[in-house]
Amino acid sequence: MRIVTLAWILAVLLSPLWSMSADIPRSDEQQEPQLGMPRPPRTPLLFTRVEGNQKQSLEVRYLDPRTISVKFDKSGTCSRHEKMTAKIKPYWWLGAETDENESGEAVAVQEYVYGKGRKCSIYLRIDEGQWEQATVRESPGCSNSCPASAEPMYLKKR
Repeated sequence: MRIVTLAWILAVLLSPLWSMSADIPRSDEQQEPQLGMPRPPRTPLLFTRVEGNQKQSLEVRYLDPRTISVKFDKSGTCSRHEKMTAKIKPYWWLGAETDENESGEAVAVQEYVYGKGRKCSIYLRIDEGQWEQATVRESPGCSNSCPASAEPMYLKKR
């Protein structure tokens, strides 16, 4: 009789442990892969583009593997200065992760997006392989008197 009582007490005391272990995912379950923090050659990175009297620059700092802090400046016929925090774009699809460099070769890029209101998004594409170029594109809903050039900006050597 004592063994039955002891077994019942152990079952009652161990039941919370069994329910907690059910919530712990097994190591063989499919989980989202963790991205490593990009390792730029130096930080911040400064990408620039000069075309006539128009100058455009993008200063990038990596905050974590999915987030960047950006300062965007444009001067010349118009002036624009913005600070934003952008995150890796969701729903990345096959083939969209490349841009072309000056030689026409495919360059692997990572795209970040900053939502500026409901209708305006700013897309930042950064070459995270060679750290040589970046582009800025704005959605059609961004009605700005000083639009960003979608042409590539190149890393300014310091």
